[in-house]
Amino acid sequence: MSKKKALCMQCREWSNDTKICEHCGYIISQEIKDEIKQKEYEKLNPPKPPSKLKKAMEYLRTSKNPFLKVIYYILMGIYFVYAGIVMIIMYIASAAVG
Repeated sequence: MSKKKALCMQCREWSNDTKICEHCGYIISQEIKDEIKQKEYEKLNPPKPPSKLKKAMEYLRTSKNPFLKVIYYILMGIYFVYAGIVMIIMYIASAAVG
């Protein structure tokens, strides 16, 4: 029965542990490196708070007042019609090019 071994890129020694080098402590595993990079990125770039428009739309969507819900659905309908018109114009423009 053979165990997996990993070559450390820093000290060039074979290590029985495939995550961290037994000799120098260098991180061998790419998954652990990615986790560390992700944590550093999250520290440097915290998630942005929602904008006023998002907060307002969420309030309209979850409101118990039926008038506010109707306003929400009207606004969303206008948005989707606008997006559809833009999409059709882009399709026509790309079809005209070639």
